[in-house]
Amino acid sequence: MKTLLTALDVVGLVLLSLYLVQSLFAALLPRPRRRTPPDASLRFTVLIPALNEAQVIEATVRSVLTLAPEVRVAVIDDGSEDATAALVEGLADDDGRVSLLRRARPHAREGKGRALNWAAQHLVTGLRAEGRNLTREVVVVLDADGRLTPDLIPEARAAFADPDVMGAQAHVRVRMSGTPNTLHGWIGRLLELEQDIEFFIVRHTQQLRTRWHSVALFGNGQFMRASYLAGQLDRGRDPWPDCLSEDLASGLEMRLADPRHRLAFLQSPVTQQGLPDLRRFSRQRARWAQGTMQCARYVPRLWRSRVRPVARLDLTYFLSHPWTVGLVLTSLLSQPVRLLLGERGLVLDPAVVTTFTALNLAFQINWVARYRRQNPLSPGMVLFAFGGLFVYGFALFLSLPMAYRHYLTGRRVWDKSTRHAEAPMPHSPEADAQDARRSKWA
Repeated sequence: MKTLLTALDVVGLVLLSLYLVQSLFAALLPRPRRRTPPDASLRFTVLIPALNEAQVIEATVRSVLTLAPEVRVAVIDDGSEDATAALVEGLADDDGRVSLLRRARPHAREGKGRALNWAAQHLVTGLRAEGRNLTREVVVVLDADGRLTPDLIPEARAAFADPDVMGAQAHVRVRMSGTPNTLHGWIGRLLELEQDIEFFIVRHTQQLRTRWHSVALFGNGQFMRASYLAGQLDRGRDPWPDCLSEDLASGLEMRLADPRHRLAFLQSPVTQQGLPDLRRFSRQRARWAQGTMQCARYVPRLWRSRVRPVARLDLTYFLSHPWTVGLVLTSLLSQPVRLLLGERGLVLDPAVVTTFTALNLAFQINWVARYRRQNPLSPGMVLFAFGGLFVYGFALFLSLPMAYRHYLTGRRVWDKSTRHAEAPMPHSPEADAQDARRSKWA
């Protein structure tokens, strides 16, 4: 038993060290600069998968058309039972840049990935019929509650000016929902704030990954070159594989398809609604963790590929994350039980324990301080955000048992996020999101 516990503690210590090293590099290394001038000849098509999105779809489409008037918008209605299709049809009648792609049962409601693959085939066929150069066509995946920001398409023009860039992922921001001043409302505010801080931390990790061209794709704000989509479809391969994290898998497929392929990270964000409900949040994160577990099958292919070694290590660490977090938590949470039973594993010097604890706290303080420099938080809200990180971590932990259970039993459910209606956004979404924070966090 002692040998087993010692091995568990050693693994947990190594994994915790890797996390701290990654955090250190993500925090300290300067952001890579893009020197490629924008390519004005690129054309963009925004694909919006939608299932019962009547509360948000019209505002989303109008926002895209206002902020990026040069793009086309195609909404994929995946068998909605509400007014989603009718609203998009009305928009399409008024504006030729909008089109509706309708899926009907039994082929509808089979998951976001299948809807996107079907739409990509439809889109590629149409572009070829028009005689378009597919290397000059870029597809943007936007969630039904997503909002572009004014600088995103211009930044994408610069990224895709590099012919080796096949995909890109935008930074993601969370729009606050304005929950009431009740206990449930404050829990909702905490969850939304911590989600935005989490995406802020992910942004720095993604910047680190740009150094070896292996940025992770996360769905909302995902860019893909149409020539890559066409090549995958011509080979009989789905651009978005059939798993719960089809967006993450699509980036892995892209990276493995050709060692020259690059994935870029876009600093300009897309914004989306947060999840202010703990139950909905846990279900979403369980689905994300299960989808990452499904993508672990790419690890052998990564190590047989010509992808750079540092990218292989990073992606292997990332894909194993749901399991490694479980090991670290098991090591930490089992300590009180061990003391009661008189069993010991790896015994660390108090100075080592203090050092690791201090480093972890220092990184949490660093991220909250950096976040505050870009967001108007009052001193009280800074403390709220810092303390909330530990509550948020506990909420993430709660989602793991559900993810393990679903993965091990083979249960696969596309658990669609529930949206809420929002007021029209006449200005830049990013500016409106910041204004909302000023009023709520002041």
